[in-house]
Amino acid sequence: MPSKVTPTNLSPVVSIMAWLLMVISALAVFTRVGIKYVISRQLSLDDGLILVSLLFCILQSVCVANEASNGFGMQRSLIPDSHLEPLLKSNYAADMLYICSITFAKLSTLAFITFLMQRTRKIEWGIIGITVIWAITAEFAVAFQCHLPQPWDWLEGRCFDRNAWWNYFDISNLFLELIIIIFPSLLMLQTQMHWKKKVIVLTCFLTRLAVIISIVIGLVYRDRVSTEADPTLAPWSVAVCMQITQCADIVVACVPQLKPFLKGLESSGLRLYKLQGENSIRAGYYQSHGSRGKSVGQELSGLRGVSNQTTVTAHSPGWQDQWNDGQSHTSQSHIIRETREWVVEEEPVRTDDSLASSTS
Repeated sequence: MPSKVTPTNLSPVVSIMAWLLMVISALAVFTRVGIKYVISRQLSLDDGLILVSLLFCILQSVCVANEASNGFGMQRSLIPDSHLEPLLKSNYAADMLYICSITFAKLSTLAFITFLMQRTRKIEWGIIGITVIWAITAEFAVAFQCHLPQPWDWLEGRCFDRNAWWNYFDISNLFLELIIIIFPSLLMLQTQMHWKKKVIVLTCFLTRLAVIISIVIGLVYRDRVSTEADPTLAPWSVAVCMQITQCADIVVACVPQLKPFLKGLESSGLRLYKLQGENSIRAGYYQSHGSRGKSVGQELSGLRGVSNQTTVTAHSPGWQDQWNDGQSHTSQSHIIRETREWVVEEEPVRTDDSLASSTS
């Protein structure tokens, strides 16, 4: 196939963008996982999910490059008939892998948020459930977009309105992104912490606006494509927008692992390590093996009718202090105060198989 970019052949652009954005996604994920492993010597659920997302991203990018090499992005009259079936099958697989990739990227972010926000577990699991159902229904829709036995043949086969369906998919994806942005941001706005730290944390959540912007641009180009006559040349811009959205979804899922964000979370009172005796998915997050530091925490529950909880943590120097660059303002110097009554039960650490308890 011709490799020169012309007004009637934009397939090289599609191929180059697919490979470039795949490399950016891979660098973001490996940087995140590498930093995490250096710090804690272990990975958690959200890291596993983002690695699965990257795997689907790589497979999807290979499919996009293959469909471009078979003529996607070229004028229909210039594509040999022998290249049409590989083009359509690659496009079919790329669409399904795209849904998987962005879904696991979202689930990685939601897993991290679920770890942090220990007081609203039902809301978090509700968002996760909506995301999973949304992805499964989307996969079924793409899988059966055209009549069997050739569900991938959207050139000659009988299919539903693909433009209308993808518009629905992108709009629902946009609303999911808004929920993932708004939910943790509202919690951080209610947290008593220095405004500079709060801005840093909120900025990391607001980086997901990049995904929303790419979705909106894709919707604009898809609307233009619906009026174009050439079915293989016109959609090239939509394909590039989908690659950008996929890359953005993966990259912004890695942003919360950056040092400024973690320091902001520590100062907000949210814990980044395991409470004694805790066995949930939050356990062991950023827990360093062989560290000399030791963290012991207790959760305080409010009286009847009070939904909030406060976490009180006692800390001795350990690996977490490395994030503070020797500064005197550590996570323990920020105290959240509320005028409220609490019932507190304190259990000291078990030593020598005996437990001393006191109630205050």
